Order: sequence, then C-alpha cells, then structure tokens
Amino acid sequence: ELESPDLIVFGSTFFNNPNISSAPSLNIATPSSYELGPGDELGISIWGAAENDYTSKISREGFLKIERIGPVYLSGLTISEAKSKLKDKLSKIYSGLNSSFNKVFFDLSLLNSRSIVVNITGNIVAPGTYTLSSLTSPLNAIYAAGGPNDNGSYREIKIIRGGDEIHSIDLYNYFVKGSLKTFSLRDQDVILIPPYKNRVFLNGEFKTNGIFEMKNGESISDLLSFNGGIASFGAKNEVFLKRIEGVNKSIR
Repeated sequence: ELESPDLIVFGSTFFNNPNISSAPSLNIATPSSYELGPGDELGISIWGAAENDYTSKISREGFLKIERIGPVYLSGLTISEAKSKLKDKLSKIYSGLNSSFNKVFFDLSLLNSRSIVVNITGNIVAPGTYTLSSLTSPLNAIYAAGGPNDNGSYREIKIIRGGDEIHSIDLYNYFVKGSLKTFSLRDQDVILIPPYKNRVFLNGEFKTNGIFEMKNGESISDLLSFNGGIASFGAKNEVFLKRIEGVNKSIR
C-alpha cells in the first residue's frame, strides 16, 4: 500500500502541464542581471539637452560599435554594467550626462536577444541539443526537454560551463517557496540531470501524498515542509516509518 502506483513524483506534474510555455516572455523589461553576448541587438537613447538614438549589434568579438566613440567591449557584462560603461564613454561627447547643467539623459535597452545552443543531458525525458533564446532560464530549458525522467533528480541539477560546474538548481525551492535564483545561460552550456539519491514514499493523511526526493541530512520536518504537513484528520502525534535497507525492513 505504501508504494501505491497512484503516487507520483513530487514536481513531475509541472512538466506535464500543456498550459505552460517553455518560451521566455519577451514583452517584459530585460533583467538587469542579463549577460550580454555576441548577436544581442542594443538600443541607446539620448534625450534632454541633446537627442540621439543608436542601434547596433554586439559583434562576434564582443564589441558594440558606436558612431564617434568607437568599439566598446560589452560581451559578458550585465545590462547594468554595460549601461555604466557606455555612460562613461558617451559622456565624452555628451557632457550633460555627468553635469547638472544642460542635463542629458541616457538609457540602454535590449531590442533583440541572441540565440544560444544548450546541451541537456542525463536523466531527462528528451535529452539533446536545443537552440534557445538567450533570455531562456534554466527552468525554461528543462521544461523544453520534458523535465527529469523517472530516475532524474529534481534537487541537484547541474549547469556545466567549460567542463566545470558553475551552478546548481534545487527545483524544490521553486515548487515549495516560489523562489529560483536568476541565472543566465550561455552558448554551449550543459544542463546535467543526475539520478536521484534518496526518495521517500508518502501516503496517508498528509496534505500532499507522493514520492519526495530527499538530500542527505534532511529530516522528517523537512519532508513535512515540502508536502504541506499533516492533514486535518491525521494523527499529529504518530507517524509510521517503513524503512528498507537491502534485505532488512523496519517499521517505527
């Protein structure tokens, strides 16, 4: 009864929802943490005591060419960092940018994002190489590949860049708390879904029954925070735990 076929892996329904799109929204303001790269098209607006507009793409070498200023290296910088660097360069021909007299205002916007190639492998429903918008979040990319498969981990997803792990994702933070750290994918990044290490089958008078993935060192209180706790009709002073370790079984 404990290992009922009706129990599903917690979080798996998110990746089976046809109403969710894997494409990022392009009608929202570009996050200030977005990292620029070759192929991004930028718009620069100048207004106030002087008015002008510039439109240019970042070259393969990572430079943005601006009339009367010359190439400015922006690849790898965030929007906010690029804005600060461009303001310093533009102030050489628009003195009002750094002055309270003849004030000049300046803004930087992303007009068109570049495409990147992301490799998604491991215990994923549809492993492969995906061409995605650079605005795509890791969650969008994992959704596009169908999510972790039956043996895939939801807690220790790895992002590998140049052979080194640079970021890890715990999807339970998103499913339970609604929080997920902002992270920009780059061309040729690898998203690796490792196999799960520990799972707990939760059945009975709980707010959410299912199969929950647990990290080493996590306790029953952590598990109850994931599933919402014991339901109103559940006995809150008694929980039965069935543990299988090799050929040994124990009930507490």
